[in-house]
Amino acid sequence: MNDFLVQWAIFLFMIGLLLSLPLGAVFYLNNAQVKQFFTNARKLKAAHLDFILQAFSIGLVCLVELSTAAGLPLYAVIPLAFGTFCNPFIFLLEATPLYQKGLTKTLYMGLRAASPSALFFAWFVLVSQLMPAFMMWLLFAFVLLLAAAYLANRTAAKETSEKEVSSNTSS
Repeated sequence: MNDFLVQWAIFLFMIGLLLSLPLGAVFYLNNAQVKQFFTNARKLKAAHLDFILQAFSIGLVCLVELSTAAGLPLYAVIPLAFGTFCNPFIFLLEATPLYQKGLTKTLYMGLRAASPSALFFAWFVLVSQLMPAFMMWLLFAFVLLLAAAYLANRTAAKETSEKEVSSNTSS
C-alpha cells in the first residue's frame, strides 16, 4: 500500500501545484478570461491549498503505516483516496459557475454528501486501528470538551437573545 499512497500523494500535490497557475492569473495578472471561468477566487485558493494539504495528509498516513509496520486495510485506503481527491475538487467546482447547473450540479451534490463521509470513515478506521488506547481516550476527551463548550456557548447565546427579545417587547 506504501507505493500507492506515495503515488497518490504526489498526484494530489501536483494538482495543487498546477492550480497555482490559474490562481496567479486571477490574483496577480488579473487575466479577464481566467477570471471569467474562475468566478470565485477564494474557492480557487481553497482548492489549491486543500489539494496540497491532502497530499501531506496522505504522506502522514504513509509514515504511520511505515512506522507501525501495519498494513492498512483496503476498505480504509479506497475511501481515503476518494475523499482526499474529492474534497478539494468540491472547492474547485465551487470556484467556477459549473456547479450550479446540469449534470455538474448533480455531481457536485453527490460529492458534497459522499466525500466527507468517505474521509470520516477512512480516518475513523485508521485511528481506531493505529492509535494507542491512551491517545484514543485523549481524543475522546477533546471531543467531549469541544461539545461542552459548544453547548455552553449555545445556551448563553439563547439566553442573550431571549433577554434582547423581552427588552425589545417591553419598550
